[in-house]
Amino acid sequence: MGHQARMLTSNIRAWEGTFFSQENFIQAVARAEVPNVRLLKLQSTHSPAHLFGLEYTLTHNRRRVSLAPYGLPAYPLGACQLNESIPSLLRQLKTVRTTGFEWNVRFDHHDLARQLDHSGLSCVEATTHVLWIDRPYDELFRRFSETARNLVRRAQRNGIVVYCATEHLEVETYYTLYEQVIAERTKWNTIYKRPLLDELFNIRGVKLLLAKLDENIIGGGWFIRDGSSLFYWQGTMDYKYKRYFPHHAIINSAIRYASENGMETFNMGASGGIQTLEQFKSFWGARKLPCWTFVWRNPMWSFVSHCRSKLRARD
Repeated sequence: MGHQARMLTSNIRAWEGTFFSQENFIQAVARAEVPNVRLLKLQSTHSPAHLFGLEYTLTHNRRRVSLAPYGLPAYPLGACQLNESIPSLLRQLKTVRTTGFEWNVRFDHHDLARQLDHSGLSCVEATTHVLWIDRPYDELFRRFSETARNLVRRAQRNGIVVYCATEHLEVETYYTLYEQVIAERTKWNTIYKRPLLDELFNIRGVKLLLAKLDENIIGGGWFIRDGSSLFYWQGTMDYKYKRYFPHHAIINSAIRYASENGMETFNMGASGGIQTLEQFKSFWGARKLPCWTFVWRNPMWSFVSHCRSKLRARD
């Protein structure tokens, strides 16, 4: 299939929603989470639009809704006219039982961002780094910075081989390395559980790329096909082998995969304001783009929480 034809196909797929609103992903998270969470389906009453999320059961018959966990984006599946479906979906979310929810919107889902903004939800803008896959891989490679190109070649000369994991034993090896890095480096926003990785490994569209030196796995990264975009979800490496540049080899392989499979973008994720991380992503040609989090808090439960806080302060 030619590059232009692949781009057209990915344009069609772009509006099928997002991977993180699909039932198989939400079920995987629910099975790996604590017992007080269940699958939640929201269905528009005026269109086929729907999405799946998580419902966390709280005391006093309350619930907290997570449309896509871990700060991931949500987008209705089967949505043709968002202006018809979004009001219905929001009514199902903004119930008396619901204490609140957050709705994260992907960098290129401007139509959804506009609809949620018009609905009066509070908005917080953040950024992510995105590489546009607008040309064949060889041309993308030539547009990497000189530093990135040299380190990819150096990794290859060092004998680094990147391949896609196919066995659960490889997930176990990866997680052992992940735990080692967690123990060595204490600053983590989210630590993912082993059962979650096992669940995701079984889902089509989720790739675990591993970097091997001789017979040793020294790094890896999880990449998720999110409609027309490849999302870099999570990664780790054995820092004893940092000088072999396994991470550069993994990122390069992911970009090649995105290009060869007709994707439009490679989403490298947020950098948390870390300048060195932003610079690393810019080496590949990724640009910083806005993404959005829309927030709703139930005013009734917020008032109750405020009163409780004041009473505790008096005690």
